[in-house]
Amino acid sequence: MIFSSLQYLIFLPIVVFLYWRTTGGARLTVVVLASYIFYMSWLPVYGLLLLALTTFNFGIAFAIDKTRPPALAVEGSEDVSESTANNNNGKKSLLHKSIFGLGILVNVGLLFYYKYVNFLVQNLVDAYNFSITQMHAWSILKVAPAQPVDAPILNLILPLGISFFVFEFVHYIVDVYRGDKPMRSFMEFAAFASFFPSQIAGPIKRYKQFTETLRNPTPLTAAQFQEASTLIVQGLFKKVAIADPLGAVVAAPFATMNPLSASDAWIAAVAFFIQVYCDFSGYTDMGRGSALMMGIRLPINFDLPYLARDLTELWRKWHMTLGSWLRDYIYIPLGGSRKGAILQWRNLIITMVACGVWHGASWHYIVFGIAHGVGLGVNAQWREVLDRHPRLKAVCETRPGLLLANFTLVMFLIITYAVFRAPDIPHSINMLSSMVNFNGPCTLASSVEKSGVIYIASLYFLFWLASERMTQSDFLMSVAKSIGLSQDGKSFDWPVRLASWTAACFLMFAARPTEAIPFVYFQF
Repeated sequence: MIFSSLQYLIFLPIVVFLYWRTTGGARLTVVVLASYIFYMSWLPVYGLLLLALTTFNFGIAFAIDKTRPPALAVEGSEDVSESTANNNNGKKSLLHKSIFGLGILVNVGLLFYYKYVNFLVQNLVDAYNFSITQMHAWSILKVAPAQPVDAPILNLILPLGISFFVFEFVHYIVDVYRGDKPMRSFMEFAAFASFFPSQIAGPIKRYKQFTETLRNPTPLTAAQFQEASTLIVQGLFKKVAIADPLGAVVAAPFATMNPLSASDAWIAAVAFFIQVYCDFSGYTDMGRGSALMMGIRLPINFDLPYLARDLTELWRKWHMTLGSWLRDYIYIPLGGSRKGAILQWRNLIITMVACGVWHGASWHYIVFGIAHGVGLGVNAQWREVLDRHPRLKAVCETRPGLLLANFTLVMFLIITYAVFRAPDIPHSINMLSSMVNFNGPCTLASSVEKSGVIYIASLYFLFWLASERMTQSDFLMSVAKSIGLSQDGKSFDWPVRLASWTAACFLMFAARPTEAIPFVYFQF
């Protein structure tokens, strides 16, 4: 069951109806049962894994809190300042640290087992085979070389969403270790761990904010129903009418090792650049809309990222909950930008390599992380240069300067996303080298045209201009005014939206594939 499937569109109204027909503990039970039904529709046995991890982390947080030395136990405290934590660090008991370490080890260890063990074994075997080959080549002894070995591959099925809910568990026990109080209700914690609108591909929740909105859901008014429905239809449209057709265009070019023409390589790279945004933000929109149907507000995960002026701003607008998690639990603990430029570069690269590895066990994800870490380092230094030269900064903040900055960012993203999309390093190299291969015919343009995605995406852009979201961008406001979709800085109200989403439904029906296609981020 995925958000864009017919089963989900039947499942959600039933859950929402039962949710609002119950109160208190019964309502919590509806949320948890619905979440486990949703998760176990993929592979039932992994529902037991999620339950086991939930139980473990619920208990380990209590153990961390109970073994906290008296000097650190701040009754009723929601936070412990950094200075207090540092002053009392030496007083923490060995048991307290050991239990916390066990919690981190179990969560990260389980993620490592399912996602990285085959990668590690394969690389160790490759290194061994390479070493014996080189030893024999350089040996002066006439002895038979050792025989290369094949890597044993474990037949593991990656549990859906494991990268997301492990990060949520780690955040929870780290915050309890830092001084927060653990959750007292197992059912509330189970709802936090399994909440189906965000379970598979985020947003990555923070337990305090989620618990607060879970305990005090906003009533389902007509305005809230309209907002939730708009998010669901918008997300479904992005997925079915734009991302899926582009996915069909992208698949073959990234799978081949044959050289492509530059035009085909760039079409494939740009198509994925659009696909990954529409697919992932579409999932988030549908998840946020589904949660809002139950009066629960999930955090925003995308905020017009492709309109950012530089890479730093992009990571504040793209996959925002992952970016804030990496900042709070890796970048800042490493020292952030507090200890000079060299250490800041180190911290940025380590953080972004962790981001790359989080996406998958392959060297091209690591290369992607290094590229973005270096890019963020360059970006940080460039911002310091601009701060020291006000005239240069003023030039860069003119409209041509901002357009050039955005163009540079988009080119960087298209190239690094091509590395991200390829299945491995050789395919990445083939795609990048093809992007400068100016020989050969263009064959993908007709595929894109036949898919109709250009026309559908253009119509979506017009529909989107008619929404409240448009008012957040001066550029989009000016476009909307010029074509009559806005008056006096305000978007048209429900008649235009109703007409827009009615047309969107027809377009989705026309563009729909024969079966529901999983979201891109399900593999992570």
